[in-house]
This record gives sequence, structure tokens and C-alpha cells, in this order.
Amino acid sequence: MRKIAVFSLIIFIFLLIGCNNTEKSIITGADYGGTILEVDDDSIVIGTHPDDMSLEASYEGPVEVVIDDITEFTGDISSLEKLKEQFNADKKLFASIWAKEKGENNDINNQVLSKIHIEK
Repeated sequence: MRKIAVFSLIIFIFLLIGCNNTEKSIITGADYGGTILEVDDDSIVIGTHPDDMSLEASYEGPVEVVIDDITEFTGDISSLEKLKEQFNADKKLFASIWAKEKGENNDINNQVLSKIHIEK
């Protein structure tokens, strides 16, 4: 009887490990979500990374958005400076972003971020 209980416990543990959800997903309420593809001085480009189609973007094509002084950073990276330091093309960072209605004086697409949540 004891062997059956131990065996059942081991199987249960393996099932829990196997069912661990490691896939990143967009936070509820975010306007866009996807892998950060580029980081510039005041903007980022997010989309689906070509090497990892399991992290589907929430829209078609890459989107470039502006980060300003009042953009709130949450998650694993807390500022644009830290994002620039930690970003490289081989390391995938997943972001959920919230865009303001319109930005002023930007030539990208008038989407300025109010908030960005980044997961490593």
C-alpha cells in the first residue's frame, strides 16, 4: 500500500512539472503584446520574433511605439535605460503595452506608451 502511495505521489509531481505554464501571455487589458524586436532612444518595436512563433503577437506586423518620461515600467525591467542595457537581439523579452490615445510631436504613429510590462 505504501509503494502505491509513493508511486502516485511521484506521478503527481511529474504531472505538475510537465503542466507548468512557461508560455508568456499578454496581460489582460493591454493594447498590444509581443516580443521586443528593437530598442531605440525613445521608442521600441514589438512583434513576433522570427525564431519563436509560440509567442504570438496580438496584432499583425511589428508596431513601433514611443516611450516618454511618464511611461510607467512594470515587471522585470524598471526603466528605458535598463531596457537598453539588457536588450540584445538574441535574448527575447516579452512586453505587454498600454498606449495613450495620441502622442504629440512624434513621427512614428502617434502612439505613446502610458505603461509597459516586460517579462524576461
